[in-house]
Amino acid sequence: MKVNIRSDNLKKQDFTYKSMYQKGMEYELLIEDISTESFGIAKHNNFVVLVPYTVPGDRIKAIIRKVKKNYAIAEISDILENSPLRVDPECRHFTMCNGCKLQNMNYQAQLNIKRNIVKNTLERIGGFVNINVEEILSSEKIFYYRNKLEYSFSSERWLLPEEIGKENLNKDFSLGYRIPGFHEKVIDIENCLLQSEISNRILNLTRDFFIKSNIKPYSTFKSNGSLRYLVIRQSAYTSEIMVNIITRDYIENVIKEYADELKKNIKEVTTLIHSVSVTKAQVADAKNYRVIYGKGYITEKLGKYKFKILPTTFFQTNSYQAEKLFNTVIKIGEFTNEETVLDLYCGCGAISFFVSDYVRSVTGVEQNEEAVKSACSNAEINRISNCSFVESDVNLFLKNLLHSEKRSQYNCIIVDPPRSGLHPEVVKNILWLQPEKIIYVSCNPSTQARDLKILSQKYNIKTVIPVDMFPQTMHVENIVKLNLKF
Repeated sequence: MKVNIRSDNLKKQDFTYKSMYQKGMEYELLIEDISTESFGIAKHNNFVVLVPYTVPGDRIKAIIRKVKKNYAIAEISDILENSPLRVDPECRHFTMCNGCKLQNMNYQAQLNIKRNIVKNTLERIGGFVNINVEEILSSEKIFYYRNKLEYSFSSERWLLPEEIGKENLNKDFSLGYRIPGFHEKVIDIENCLLQSEISNRILNLTRDFFIKSNIKPYSTFKSNGSLRYLVIRQSAYTSEIMVNIITRDYIENVIKEYADELKKNIKEVTTLIHSVSVTKAQVADAKNYRVIYGKGYITEKLGKYKFKILPTTFFQTNSYQAEKLFNTVIKIGEFTNEETVLDLYCGCGAISFFVSDYVRSVTGVEQNEEAVKSACSNAEINRISNCSFVESDVNLFLKNLLHSEKRSQYNCIIVDPPRSGLHPEVVKNILWLQPEKIIYVSCNPSTQARDLKILSQKYNIKTVIPVDMFPQTMHVENIVKLNLKF
């Protein structure tokens, strides 16, 4: 954001900013808006000051902590007047955990902010003027809505203010969420409000068990220890629960004892997985796994469809809102039972199945081998005969399609890519294919707006509908319907 200060000398102008706003200075500010990174936005003498954990409408005192060329970052020293949008956060870890950044704001205000983020992003990045963004689809559950949570083990516990100097505190073991900006630091979590009460019982039993077993968390710096991640997946509609312990190496005897503890104390757990990952990357993903007990998967039910979810299967993490999202795709798709649909980045086939009753056929394309196997299995389970699935890189699939006789076969394309959006070549190839309509589902409005700008060469945006898949967070899902220009 450019700051309008009259000066003929840029260096003198920069010097003026740094003279006026220096680290340690305190100012009275009115929070006017919120950034996409959840910082409250205030202006002092037309200079932007960003303040975390504030709410639009807050009147505060804030101390400058960092000064950049066009803005400063400050922290609250006192709240002089609470915004009418402000509520008391329910989680004790609110300012420490990097998850629920909007928890100090009432839910309607959260929805308004997310809708504005979508609109502003489409205008700023996509270049669309006066874009119509429909009302965001709200979530009935604003807590306890996630079907999957990933917790990290660490030998470097992040101490809360009340824990500093506390005696008899185990600082060498923590199980919870990573602190942003710190490679190894993890805040120890006992109660997360995003998944069920059973999930928290699993979390605390797991921590207590491995501390008593003297099994150490893995450290990428020291290359020692074993424990890496605890992943809990829970079906919203069948109540099945999967626990997945990811370690650096095989600890068979300890895992067997852990299984006995789970069976004895948390009978709701229907399957236990032990995964081994030797990569240094801090990702809770391991293809090398074995089933300790149970079926090795859980079953979710959305609408009339059942989905078999394996340890590495991608599935929307809010089952309640996922059904609403898929039904919205059907609604805006305006299908006529004549469409031949190409579902790119189809995962385990969820969108494919939901639209299958309204179109002639669906071909799903997905690079992940296990996801494709899951999609094929799910098609059999649901007795769906007009869906087929291809294991392929999406870009490679489209390139081959363009050089085949089937290039004009598909008159509708649905895309639901990862946060990075569509590869430039994928966008280019879609433009060459020229389907009559495109439905673009995205978890990242910025990359979506970038792609839509290119697609707008041949397409008009007809419908934009955000969906709140992640209450209390800044994340928002967005569905866009595009029609081919004639």
